[in-house]
Amino acid sequence: MSFIMNFFSTIYAIFAVAPFITFVILWFIVYFFLKDKKITTRLTMDITTVFLIGSVSLMWNQLFQSTFGFWLIMLVLLISFGIIGGYQTHLKGKTELLKVSRVVWRLSFLGLSALYIVLFLLNIGKNFIFST
Repeated sequence: MSFIMNFFSTIYAIFAVAPFITFVILWFIVYFFLKDKKITTRLTMDITTVFLIGSVSLMWNQLFQSTFGFWLIMLVLLISFGIIGGYQTHLKGKTELLKVSRVVWRLSFLGLSALYIVLFLLNIGKNFIFST
């Protein structure tokens, strides 16, 4: 069982190191099978978000010397889910959980992508300043 967990954690770590490269590779693989750019892009965004969560939380933890990065991302996702679900309930009188989940997940892709770039640059700057 330990071997299986180590194998999957290693695969995850490889893909999470550079999520944008993972996005491009996955996009071409999925497009090869589906032949539809719109569905391919959405599916690839959904998969890459999993890797962005790990990557951004690790960079957050390294930059701020904390262990709260992953839980902060989860907290923001849950709060976003509540806000968007509440807004949908206010507008339509009911909440469609699948639609709310999809919106939150895709918005998290955009937010985590931007945060990845910012944290990447901040970590480079921090390492450059403190290495001299």
